[in-house]
Amino acid sequence: MHRLTRRVLSGTVAGSAAVLLLVSCAGSPTGSSTGPAAGRTADGTTGPSSADADPSADAAPAAPAARQQDGAGLPLVAGQWGDGRRKTPPRRLGWERPADGGEGSAASPLKVTVTAASAPSYVSFMLHSSIDEAGIPDEDTRRQKILACGAGISEPGCRIKENGDRSYTIETVGAPPAGHPYRVLYVQWAPDRPGAEEIWASWQLPTGWATRPRSTTR
Repeated sequence: MHRLTRRVLSGTVAGSAAVLLLVSCAGSPTGSSTGPAAGRTADGTTGPSSADADPSADAAPAAPAARQQDGAGLPLVAGQWGDGRRKTPPRRLGWERPADGGEGSAASPLKVTVTAASAPSYVSFMLHSSIDEAGIPDEDTRRQKILACGAGISEPGCRIKENGDRSYTIETVGAPPAGHPYRVLYVQWAPDRPGAEEIWASWQLPTGWATRPRSTTR
């Protein structure tokens, strides 16, 4: 069983920032749920069981979404977004073969647009140099790069721009480091009330390219 979870504590941030990079295991992702009983759906998401379901579908919190600059949606790896709704992380991840060894994207910053009910409180681009046989990235700190931004981060590696339409553009400060073609975007939102469950999501980015469409191969 693989489990890739990291919690980062910062003395400059009130409380702790839970940074879930990626989890690949049979259980639920890190973070307690205060919502109702959950049942799994075909796409790996969970929500209230039929017995406890809210009769108003509109009351269900919408999952945050992310897309590339060309408008293509990014696959949600895992997350939880309120009222017990979550996506359980997969046991395996599929990646495209890195183009040019992952070096070809070095000239362009990574840029993603996230749609959500509120602005993210913490963001990190997790960049990995290798993966194992199940496609799980290697998180050894000697080979992993993290470009983060949010409250209390003195030297941010990314920035968040509010677009005014419930979307937020997240961009790295400069080009990502070469040799780290396996990329995951993690976004976290501050709880909207005391005792509320953590709200977070992670998405898989295209392999080895900043803006090149996923359908492009060599």
